[in-house]
Amino acid sequence: MRIYCPRANITGNRIIILDPGQIHHLSSVKRLKKGDRVVVFDGESQEYECVIDDIAKDKAELSVLRLRSGLMVSIVEPSVVRAGKALSIKLDLTLACALPKKVKMDYIIEKTVELGVDRIIPIKTERTIVEYSPEKAKEKLKRWQAIAIEASKQCGRIKLPEIKPVSGFDKIVSQVKNYELAVIPHLGPGNKSLKEIFCDSRPSSLIIFIGPEGDFSGREIKLAKENGCIGVSLGDLVLKVDTAAISVIAFSRLFTSYYEDI
Repeated sequence: MRIYCPRANITGNRIIILDPGQIHHLSSVKRLKKGDRVVVFDGESQEYECVIDDIAKDKAELSVLRLRSGLMVSIVEPSVVRAGKALSIKLDLTLACALPKKVKMDYIIEKTVELGVDRIIPIKTERTIVEYSPEKAKEKLKRWQAIAIEASKQCGRIKLPEIKPVSGFDKIVSQVKNYELAVIPHLGPGNKSLKEIFCDSRPSSLIIFIGPEGDFSGREIKLAKENGCIGVSLGDLVLKVDTAAISVIAFSRLFTSYYEDI
């Protein structure tokens, strides 16, 4: 099994697990004990094969047996070989997603983390219905970060994605210049397909804006395009927020990883 431990709790060949949830999972869910082996990832760049030295109610102590190579799905894609030459493709992928109703954001974070997103920014738009108090927003952020850790454990990635606090659309769209490519799917006319965009561009960084129920407002679309976003069509069907977010992340990963096959 894999568990997460921040780099601050790893010293040399010693790892100290202090998170109550991780300790509970080790001792009560998996019923592991002294002498059992686990794999630890630090959320940055390393994965460790360890043996459990001791498990108490508030702490687990592990010894590192050896470093292991992991998938690191959000850092380096598998090499694509063309004419005997390996081509390593790197993509920094950011999802700026309007807050959906109910608990769909939990699902969006879980699935897009599994798909390799590097950064998720929940955003408020003109048509966003969900409202959080400052206290509730802090609780939600903590929950979303925990979901990201669990999804990373499950899918085998080493580098944890960043889950940012809720921000306004205008603030995030003004930062588009920091990305090599920015796309905004919406229901207006004259949009390109994702395939067209990725056949013309090989970005190393990409931000994707996903709108709320009812789509982005006309003002927001105009502002996004003025800041360098490309309008994107997702086809003839109108997708829900969670479906659109997951689909576009999956398509973007596919097209940018294997663009020479398209």
